[in-house]
Amino acid sequence: MSAEVTSEKSQVRSAVAARRRGRSAVSRAAVAEAIALHAPSVAALVRARRVAAYLSLPSEPGTEPLLAWLTGLGIEVLVPRSRPDRSMEWVRYAPGEVVVGGLGVPEPTGPDLGPDALASCDVAVVPALAVDHAGVRLGRGAGYYDRALEGFGGVVCALVHDDELLPSLPHEPHDRPVDLVLTPAGLFRPSRDRDL
Repeated sequence: MSAEVTSEKSQVRSAVAARRRGRSAVSRAAVAEAIALHAPSVAALVRARRVAAYLSLPSEPGTEPLLAWLTGLGIEVLVPRSRPDRSMEWVRYAPGEVVVGGLGVPEPTGPDLGPDALASCDVAVVPALAVDHAGVRLGRGAGYYDRALEGFGGVVCALVHDDELLPSLPHEPHDRPVDLVLTPAGLFRPSRDRDL
């Protein structure tokens, strides 16, 4: 990892985190609802039998309405639980069966399906601090999703606020681009015109 790219990523993370802290609870709820309202425009989600998603942090675009929509369609949803080795295991989502994990992240309480359960999903809905027009995803920097998505064959869809969809982001060869981005304004399909 080059020091320059690391520094650039850190600067973007700080700027996005500051903007997210400034969002009101009313704005956050509206963002979560808007994203869920656009979900039916994602054909891969509508056709999916099993979707990997996540339980959002308060500052992230909320996933609760999206999870309710998915389960309402009869789609099985898996959500992650972190492991001490910085990997993730997957658990069937059940509303209300959530605790705050050791990292301060909401986690499911159900039985562990293991890290390989992700491979059985048609779509992975992932968190991001920002995504660029080529699909480069900027996460929080711990690498949980980069490792989990290695070799994943399904569609990867990131959720971000409208102002977190950027023309370009610093990236490295191991950064896996996403296939789709859902924002409160709608669905964005990244261009693959540049070398990732």
